[in-house]
This record gives sequence, structure tokens and C-alpha cells, in this order.
Amino acid sequence: MVLKNLLSGKKKAAKAKAVAAKPFDPLAGLDIAPPPEAAHYEPGTWPVERLDVLEQLWGRGNLIPGSHEDVGAIMGACTLSSAKTMVEIGCGLGGVSRALVKKFGVWLVGLDREESLISEANRRSASQKMEKKAVFFSCDPENLSLKPAGYDAILCRHMLSTVANTDNLFAQFAEGLKASAHLELIDFVLGDAKGHEAMLKTLWDRDFPRMQPMRAQQVATELKKRHFLIHVAKDITDDYAAAVLSGWTQYRDALKPGAVSDLARAIILDECERWTARMAALDAGALRVYRFHATNSSEKKKGSVATLSDWKY
Repeated sequence: MVLKNLLSGKKKAAKAKAVAAKPFDPLAGLDIAPPPEAAHYEPGTWPVERLDVLEQLWGRGNLIPGSHEDVGAIMGACTLSSAKTMVEIGCGLGGVSRALVKKFGVWLVGLDREESLISEANRRSASQKMEKKAVFFSCDPENLSLKPAGYDAILCRHMLSTVANTDNLFAQFAEGLKASAHLELIDFVLGDAKGHEAMLKTLWDRDFPRMQPMRAQQVATELKKRHFLIHVAKDITDDYAAAVLSGWTQYRDALKPGAVSDLARAIILDECERWTARMAALDAGALRVYRFHATNSSEKKKGSVATLSDWKY
């Protein structure tokens, strides 16, 4: 089932698994006229209308696929509790972060590159009286600096594939975790790119920030170099694709075209084209989604920062 079929109202396939996606008109069957030129949307920016579209797609507080329940189940392996701390890198609006605080009682710091998202994440935490347990900061993921041995767990979803300075990010995974602490890493990885170069270029050109995924084996190698013990290295592409299709199905069924603003039309168009390119790459095997669960086996921290001012989070 491709996104074109979902948006044109065709019946859902028996199995929720991605098949070859083709270019399509994301407004087909929805009676939504293309937005006028005046409804300018700059892809990669964060107007309120985009937040609204994404939260309708992926759930309240979520900007990417992955329900609070699913992420909570994954983080159950990290033995979180009210006596522990964690950091989420790529927290967005903090929906998952707050769900983890509610589920485990953990003290959480959320980090994201977008200041506007961080401001809204903190506002929502305050409105739920969680401002002390779920606190959010803007960061530069290319030059991240975590408090040495500061956390019992790190959750990083779909951030690694958007960072050029991956060496520093891997180093911070190791630096920021206590001995035997947990890392949950979920991200796109490069699959069989041979023969799919044009498809991948289309995908890279559509994403902001630009996607630059590693191969799964490269991720595993980098973790091992930094003394991580890898307990799970799993291709979760099928489950991820099913979640994408489910999100778009529910969104299509709930959408009321007559109530969609011109700017929202432009945003819907952009999101549909982006996800069509991603789904095509996933189905072709050129792009995959992997989950890594690892623990820090280093007993001593080397090169730890000496003064508080040397790190931010």
C-alpha cells in the first residue's frame, strides 16, 4: 500500500507493509486545490500549521513515527526509575519525553536543534506541572557536549542520520553515560544503494536537515570502538513502514479538506512528497530503519571535563 492509495481513498492492503512507491499527487481524492503562490512554505521550518499536521499524523507531542507506548516498551529495557536520569537527543516537542517521565518517574533532559520546538516543549511541560522532571534545551548536535557520566540512559531517535560530525556524537554517547548505562538508538541506515542512487539523491534533496545515514555495520563498529556492548541490532523497517502507513491512513480519514488553510495545503504537499520518497527508498532496500540497544562497558571515564562550564547539559 503506497501513500498515493491512502490519500486517494483506496482500501488498506491486507498486510501493512510498504511496497514500491511511485510519485503521486498527495491531494488526489481529497478535493483540496493546490495552494496559491501566496501560501509560501519554506520546507524545514516550523510554523504552527506544520506542528498541527505532524501531530495529527504521529500523535500528540510527536513529530516522527513512534507512539508513546512503543517507545515506552523499548525503554523498559533501560531499567529506568525515579532514582535515575536520562537524556533524549532529538526530543522535538517532548511528547515521548513526558510519557517516559510519567511511566518510569525518570528525570529527563531533552535536546533538539530547533529553538522554537524547545520553547514549546518547555511550555507544555509547565502546563502539565512537569517542568522540573522534563526539561528541554536547544543544542547544536554537531558539537554536542554532555556532562561526563551524567546519565543512566540516552535515547536518540533520527538524529544521528542528520549529523555530519558523527564522531563527536558517538563520543558523547560514551562520555555522557555512566558505566553500564543504556543507549537506545533508532535511525535510518543506508541499505543496498547500488542502482538506487537517483532515488536516494531525491530523498536527500527533500530532507531538512539533509539526511546522511551510515550503514548499520558502521554504527555497530563505532559503538564497539567506544566500548559499548551491543545487545540489540535489529532491522525494524517493516514495523516502521507499518506505523507510517497507519499514520497517513488515520490522517486521511480524519481530514476535512474544506477546513484546510492555504498554508496547511502547502505543508501537506511537502510532507507527502517527503514520505513518498522515504517509503520508496525503504521498499527498495536502499534505506532501512535500525534499532540498537547497547550498554556502556567502560568502567572509567577518560578525558573527563574538569569544570562545569566545559559542558552544557
